Amino acid sequence: MTTVEKSTYCRICEPQCGLIATVENGKLVKLRADKDDPHSKGFFCTKGVAMAEVVNDPDRLLTPMKRVGGPGEFEPCSWDEALDAIAASFQRLRSAHGPTSLAVHEGNPPYFSYAAAFWGKNFAAALGTPWFYGVNSEDGASRVAAFKMLYGHCAHMPIPDIPRTDVLLMIGANPWVSKMSFVHDPRVREHMTGVVERGGRVFVVDPRETQTAKVFEHVPIRAGQDAFFLLSLLHVILGEDLYDKEFVARWTTGFEVWRQIVKRFPPEATSERTGIAPEVVREIARTIGNARRAVVYGRTGTCTQEFGTLTNVLQDFVNIVTGNFQREGGWLWAWSPVETAYLAEKLNFASFGKVRTRVDNLPDSYGFLPSSALATEILTPGEGQIRGMMMIGSNPVVTGPQGQKLTEALESLEMFAAIDLYMNETNKHAHYLLPATTMYEREDAPIQFANRYMRPSFRVTDKVIEPMGQAREEWEVLDDVCKRMGLGGAHMFGIERWFAKRGIEMKPRHMADLLIRTGKGGDLFGLRRSGWSWKKYAEKAPRGVVFHEEMPIGSVRSVIKTKDRKIPMADPRFIAELERLEATPVEIAEYPLRMIGLREMNSHNSWMHNSPRLMPDKRRHHLHINPEDAAVLGLAEDDLANLASEGGQIEVQVTLNPEMIRGTVALPHGWGHAGGWQRANAAGGSTSNFLASRVEALSGISVLNGIPVRLDPVARSADVVAAAEDVAADAVAQRT
Repeated sequence: MTTVEKSTYCRICEPQCGLIATVENGKLVKLRADKDDPHSKGFFCTKGVAMAEVVNDPDRLLTPMKRVGGPGEFEPCSWDEALDAIAASFQRLRSAHGPTSLAVHEGNPPYFSYAAAFWGKNFAAALGTPWFYGVNSEDGASRVAAFKMLYGHCAHMPIPDIPRTDVLLMIGANPWVSKMSFVHDPRVREHMTGVVERGGRVFVVDPRETQTAKVFEHVPIRAGQDAFFLLSLLHVILGEDLYDKEFVARWTTGFEVWRQIVKRFPPEATSERTGIAPEVVREIARTIGNARRAVVYGRTGTCTQEFGTLTNVLQDFVNIVTGNFQREGGWLWAWSPVETAYLAEKLNFASFGKVRTRVDNLPDSYGFLPSSALATEILTPGEGQIRGMMMIGSNPVVTGPQGQKLTEALESLEMFAAIDLYMNETNKHAHYLLPATTMYEREDAPIQFANRYMRPSFRVTDKVIEPMGQAREEWEVLDDVCKRMGLGGAHMFGIERWFAKRGIEMKPRHMADLLIRTGKGGDLFGLRRSGWSWKKYAEKAPRGVVFHEEMPIGSVRSVIKTKDRKIPMADPRFIAELERLEATPVEIAEYPLRMIGLREMNSHNSWMHNSPRLMPDKRRHHLHINPEDAAVLGLAEDDLANLASEGGQIEVQVTLNPEMIRGTVALPHGWGHAGGWQRANAAGGSTSNFLASRVEALSGISVLNGIPVRLDPVARSADVVAAAEDVAADAVAQRT
């Protein structure tokens, strides 16, 4: 038996931790943390090491499949048969109805492959279609929109300088479980606890006492009310002159408009909505305003709510008005060894509002159109109606809103092809299923993530094992389809496709090496002897390089790309959203509870539920509810209940969780499987996003947090009814 160990890194989520892969006779048998990795320094999570089970999963898709019956009914076919049929159908649709009859949808796993991420866009460009959909609308579309509106660009994103801050306000994020997003920091626990060890403070604003909140100062808030909390913070900061007058005067416009607006939102006026005591708001505001270095950071919880863009704008306003902007310990644009942001902007990878959906006029965000629009765009006749689709590593029936409607739409497509690791709840409706490689069956480099590292780093990795079965890399499949369509290949520009037809074309490795060598960390093809190339990383630093232990700080002017090089605080779109916010009712009688999502340590979206390590037989899906709320409703542990919203209804099993504040329930997303993965199917559960029906028009973000819901027991025993009546009677007695 031949056993080798190879250095590589994890590409499940954004920390990108270094790992050691053990390979026996060509088979990946084990993954473990790499203690010598300079970036992650031995950190890992259970999902990372469980990826070996995904690689070797007997339910994994390993041969091309052709649909022969209803959804999920497939039989094996050859690559040639599948690719010929897909290419012929796409070409027929393109000729008959134009390029806008075709669409591409890219999910989360392929985005962590630089080749799949770039070639997905290239494929759409080669087809000539503007319809490029993705999962950003269920994640960070509102954050991207706020970046674009405030700073004039959205590819180069600011990140919080936690290792050097004195005060951190974290809203809607739980890095003890989900690490961080739009920032890459496997050592986030160390950096956050370091704030307190230096004598600073960390406030965690969340409707649930999360694992992160337990470690620091938890500020419970009613779900979806973050904007009101931030308006009151600004009320105190501006009202008590705790802002940086020089910075505001030099780098912003419209400040006076907001100084007048926030006078309407004293903490006493917003506490009914937020549930946060006025004295707590004032203490946090004064702590931030008086600190030498402070920063506000929010993520998925603040993005995927009804006022996600406004909430993100207000978060940034706190950083801006206090002058914690391109300042040590504040809101920084990270130094990058590869010019990722420049490339993304130039190639329109990172556009906002450049393309809009045909029917609902929703914008693209970071170049992705919102999944919520997909069903309507397929089902609505007219010019630009989607008739054919290529889906790459995605499962929007489960992860997007209103998946029930999407299944109907997918069945109406004339050609639906999907490249994936499994047959899932979405691609079981495809005409052809094509097997993709996992992250350990391809070479890789974090090209698309290079500008968001807390400690600027970079590395490359070779494939750990050869592709299993007949799996192929996504970029190869997309390129082959374009070739069979007579387009030359999956390339962004016409001149590239012209050369490709003549046998001259750029492959992903060529592109990556070019970007590495011409970036700030590159060797400039030998002109900078201390610089790097792909080959040099592979040979001299297989575990990668940390370029800076602390982020270098550039000029403010260099990161503000608006026409006047100032931050437009009074953008009319912000004011319009504020007016919409103020018009919302405090409570909705028909739906008295608010539902939020919940990240689980053993889950990652919808695609890792077939691992025995992550999904043991006893694991179950639960709605988390405060025990007092449960008692009033007559619900006990493991009871079944109907959870309803204006968008739909599902059945859930409840668990009593004192971490939840009263009036808020939490349901982990990504469950409710009915695909080709047996363990995932057997685990049961319900799809939380079936309850989601609203979309924020400004950014196209799906509203997945703060959803108004109603919870009703499926059946009540006599004992449960009696207990509920006693609780209700006690509550009435206390009020009277």
